[in-house]
Amino acid sequence: MKKSLTFAVAASSAVLALAACGAPSGGSGAAAADKAPKGLVNAGQVTLCIDPEYPPLEYYANGTGGDIVGFDADAGRALAKHWGVEAKFEVTAFDGLMPGLQSRRCDIILGGLYMSEERLQVADAAPVMNAGPAVLAAPDTAAAFTSPTDLCGRSVVAQSASSNAARVQKLAEECSAAGKEAPKLTEYPKTSETVLAVLNGKADALVETNVAAAYMASQNEGKLEVANKVFETDTQFGVFTRKGDELTPAVAEAFKALHADGTLAELAKKYNLAPEILDVR
Repeated sequence: MKKSLTFAVAASSAVLALAACGAPSGGSGAAAADKAPKGLVNAGQVTLCIDPEYPPLEYYANGTGGDIVGFDADAGRALAKHWGVEAKFEVTAFDGLMPGLQSRRCDIILGGLYMSEERLQVADAAPVMNAGPAVLAAPDTAAAFTSPTDLCGRSVVAQSASSNAARVQKLAEECSAAGKEAPKLTEYPKTSETVLAVLNGKADALVETNVAAAYMASQNEGKLEVANKVFETDTQFGVFTRKGDELTPAVAEAFKALHADGTLAELAKKYNLAPEILDVR
């Protein structure tokens, strides 16, 4: 499952070439060829399968089209620059991401995918960041949430059928053991509805994936605040390559370099993500 919540998925596929600032800054000709790894689908460019429906990792700048922005999108551009090639985005619905990689429509998937056992059976992946549930609440109450049991007896919202909703449901036993009431959970089909429930005072808190929670707070500055350390980070987002592909070690080493030189940390800050959630190794 991609992410712990479900965003609307684009139904069509399109190819969108987006080279940062036109020509790659890493050089051209022989110099670029020397830096680029072997095995790219198209020489002189790295192609990324991406579903731009998950801010702040990947989304359209104007909401429905145009430039694709976000941490993952910009990290893809940074990877291209590191290799001295162009970045090309293959816009793909979520369920087409892995098939797109396997059929060589793209070189990598950099798009908020969990490194699940199921995926790792058919593809390689290098970790990029840790993910897990976070709590969103009004600024004057966010500080009250420091552990999962602080949600006991509270009105809590989460997206329907998400792992975040399941996590809140599991709190019933923990709350009972602590002599407290279970959280009063309400599930909504759309994430926008969960946010409105907290903004309108219908709920005390929203449980959402930490990366999405950061974006929601940035879009509601002064009205919502993130309590990041309530839950343990329990999953990892990764950058995926084909199983056993010669690109696998090259991608892993490139991301280590981008982490070491501070590039990824700067991108995290740009999109209101805590650099501490980066996990590149």
